[in-house]
Amino acid sequence: MINEAQNTIRNAGLLLAQRGFHIVASFLFAVLVPRMMGPGNYGRYALITSLSFWFMMFSDLGFTQIMGRYTPLFMLQGEKEKLQKFFTNLLTVSLVSGALVGCLYLLFTSLCLPDIDLVLFITMAATIIVRAAVRPFFTLFLGLNQAARWGMGEIFRHGFIIVSVIIGFYLGDLRGACLGLLLTELIVLSIGIGWGKSYFSWKDLRLDFPSLIPSLRFGLMFFVFNLLTSTFQHSGEILVRFFYPDYVQVAYFGLAYDVSQRVSAFIPQLTLAFAPFMVTLLAQGETKALKQWIEQLINWLTVGGVFVFFGVLLLGNDLVPLVLGAAYQPVATNLLPLSMVLWVQALSNAAILLTLVYNRPKIAIVAAGIRLVAILVFGPLLIVKWGSWGGCLAVLAASLIFAGYLTWKMQGVMGYSLKKWASAIALGLPFLSLLWWQSSWLVNGVLYGIFVIGYCGLLLFLRIILLSEMVAVWRALRSKSEIINWSKS
Repeated sequence: MINEAQNTIRNAGLLLAQRGFHIVASFLFAVLVPRMMGPGNYGRYALITSLSFWFMMFSDLGFTQIMGRYTPLFMLQGEKEKLQKFFTNLLTVSLVSGALVGCLYLLFTSLCLPDIDLVLFITMAATIIVRAAVRPFFTLFLGLNQAARWGMGEIFRHGFIIVSVIIGFYLGDLRGACLGLLLTELIVLSIGIGWGKSYFSWKDLRLDFPSLIPSLRFGLMFFVFNLLTSTFQHSGEILVRFFYPDYVQVAYFGLAYDVSQRVSAFIPQLTLAFAPFMVTLLAQGETKALKQWIEQLINWLTVGGVFVFFGVLLLGNDLVPLVLGAAYQPVATNLLPLSMVLWVQALSNAAILLTLVYNRPKIAIVAAGIRLVAILVFGPLLIVKWGSWGGCLAVLAASLIFAGYLTWKMQGVMGYSLKKWASAIALGLPFLSLLWWQSSWLVNGVLYGIFVIGYCGLLLFLRIILLSEMVAVWRALRSKSEIINWSKS
């Protein structure tokens, strides 16, 4: 179990490192591809691919959560043959759902967008089907407590897409670009098969619904949760446009929300990396250790959120105009409430992780529904008065309610303390006094440095973060063989 703990920390660290590659790849794509294609072709490309993304969502029946919840139990019991059957049956389900969704995509786009080349839609439908085959292979590694390999699926995809789309467009216009997407998925699939072939069984490549019903029911519940979450995440711009008819305010909100999402997107992925380890702890009756790990995870995520908040507070007014342009100065103000969302995301994502570990998907669905209702209630009231700033406040309010409900329900399942979470936030409050000395970008950079040193000192002095924890994490990241036991620190 100690080795499993070390492996979990190491994979979580590698996932965090992968986030940097995601950001670089997204930046390169945004710089190179739209300019190469031109507005007209890129508009068609963006429409085709965004529609395929929505259809792909409907082919994902919660496979990530299924693998994260059930695979560790097979491994714990040493039942590899049963795991082979389970994985291959799920792969069959994914292939069938991908084929159905691919056909629906082709039917919908060919009927609704007759002015676009039909070959593009056929190619993207094939891409959806191949993507459905890719997904189970990489989510398998999440369940095997190899989250870094799970994350490598997206790394490979982002890296190959930049090359394949550019070369494809150069050789064959939009047809070539879409073929590049299909080729990328085929390459990623070949890597996934190479890594996971030992868990594949030809004789089990069939639909065996009776044996899959419990896991598919579990996955479908999280599928609904994911749909509600996606609806919440894409509702802000629509609400701002509807209740404050000014496209400038829509832009201010959209840019701020996009920046915050790029920073916080790794949090759900990072917490899911702990799912196999925590499922194993629960199966072995190690509830005390499970509680300690959840509290540590919340603590570290919250500390990271405080660093981001003060970065926005002290440096945002300098960095936003530098990166986005002087016209987008209000985005810096909008980022303040959105950076505070990180504090409550530490709670909500830890609770979502526990709904997976303890098999409580209904709590996650109800919470997601409450969050969606909350932004629909608070959004119009705040947006009418404050425009994009009000939209960001509505996101914060809905996130607070979401985290509060989830934490309340999951503390009833497993009582865990929020003392360190509150302390990590409270220790940052005295540094708000640094705002009195804000001046040039150089001075503001020094002020942020003072905050970092002072805040870290308080965390260590008051034992909110232990030096032994930091050493343990460092050892786990740099060595596969060194044994640690973080939960005892």
